[in-house]
Amino acid sequence: MSQQPTFVDIHSHFLYGVDDGAPDMERSMVMLKQAAEENIAVIAATPHATDMVNDALSEKFLNHFAKLQNQVQRSKLQIDLVLASELFFGEHIYEWLQYPWATFNNNKKYLLFELPLFDMPRKVGDFIFQCKLNGITPILAHPERYKYLHKKEETLLVWHRQGCLFQINAGSVYRQFGQPVATFARKLLKAHLAHFVASDAHDHEFRNFKGLKQAWESAKEYLPSWYLDQLFYENPKRALAGQIIQPPPVDEHELLGKWRRVFRRLTKQTS
Repeated sequence: MSQQPTFVDIHSHFLYGVDDGAPDMERSMVMLKQAAEENIAVIAATPHATDMVNDALSEKFLNHFAKLQNQVQRSKLQIDLVLASELFFGEHIYEWLQYPWATFNNNKKYLLFELPLFDMPRKVGDFIFQCKLNGITPILAHPERYKYLHKKEETLLVWHRQGCLFQINAGSVYRQFGQPVATFARKLLKAHLAHFVASDAHDHEFRNFKGLKQAWESAKEYLPSWYLDQLFYENPKRALAGQIIQPPPVDEHELLGKWRRVFRRLTKQTS
């Protein structure tokens, strides 16, 4: 990647009036102008899909997105928009797969989902299995922010082996969410158990699109350029286009440490 990297962003909340992101069209446009200035070429709107979702809210997603696309074209803003959502993992998540915003650009190939912030849910593996059975690759949003996963690297490894990919928040890389989150994000990145870095932008001030460049600047101190290109550009571009992503091998030594790996091997031999 060059000194002026181009980004593709698969997680943001610029779609106005539908969640805790942009409240109106004006603020959406301010966010998108900032994104264009930050050299983001393609960006996905991923409004929260929670238990509040119904057909009326679905129509609001589609209607507001269409209006925003028209406004971007009239403004001659050099940025491409894609509609998707951030599906909240819960009892209704399977119902939402019927909607055109459930997968990126309705490509039926990749979706973004999030977990409860404080409590470890059950049957995540079942959801990953069902997604893959239907030809969909699930992408877990910001695993580094779920503190209950900080000592459960093996759980993430199992989910990854089932076919799940992981998206790190840009703010996590440069300590916007605190040192423990940044430390775990770095561990996942160095172990190659991360496949995207995205803005998760909610506004143009605090959680904004400038974070991608800040994260890239931080991560380039300890990650090779080929992996940076995958995280910030190539993998996001492929996910939005519905193309195959080939993750690099996971460095289990970096992820688990020497002694935990030895213990796992011995446990398997004696079970």
